[in-house]
Amino acid sequence: MRHLPILILLLCGYSAAQTPDPTPIDARISGVVLNEQGKPVAGAVVYVLEDPSSFVDWARVETHCDSAGRFDFGEKLKDGIYQLYARKESGGYPDLASRFYEPLNFQPQTIQLFGDHPAEKATIRLEDKAAVLTGRVFDGDTGQPLNAGVYLSNLRNDSGLRIQLDSKGNFRGLIPAKTDVYIMVQEVDRDQEDWSIFTTTVNLDPGQTKRIDVSLFRAPVRSGDAQ
Repeated sequence: MRHLPILILLLCGYSAAQTPDPTPIDARISGVVLNEQGKPVAGAVVYVLEDPSSFVDWARVETHCDSAGRFDFGEKLKDGIYQLYARKESGGYPDLASRFYEPLNFQPQTIQLFGDHPAEKATIRLEDKAAVLTGRVFDGDTGQPLNAGVYLSNLRNDSGLRIQLDSKGNFRGLIPAKTDVYIMVQEVDRDQEDWSIFTTTVNLDPGQTKRIDVSLFRAPVRSGDAQ
């Protein structure tokens, strides 16, 4: 009998683990995404994140806008409080849930879903576009592409981002507009200390594109270093 309390606790724990989540998944958000001119944004990605004050489990659900900028999650959400976001990188609209792109005093749109089959309609208005940074990184002596890293730092909030290069050394990325952004480019192979490093700071307008072609050079072999 001395093992009975332990057995009861184990059974209670097993029963609790088998109890289904009582929160129904029947809430719905639909609406439209508009740009800064009030025109629909076709193909935008719309997603929800659970608001930190909500009591339901963390959730991220996304959907896509149709050709008229309309979106509909269907009845796929739990009751709760959600933050609503939209992005379309190819159109110049970054993911504002990323700290790197977050504007000053940004407050995401919030939707509350409670009750029997709750449904809300929302209009998401995208603000000014980001700026676009493009370029190529190559060996200054041979012209061949390098396995380099393009690192960005938002000097307003000390957040960072890395832009990926393709096999030819080309890169393209969005950066927050009207913001000082520090750029550092360096070789990322094991002998990176033998290469020069490129740095600069840019501040671009919304929708502006700036191309920066970066040539890095291998440091000359010093006397006594040659094998």
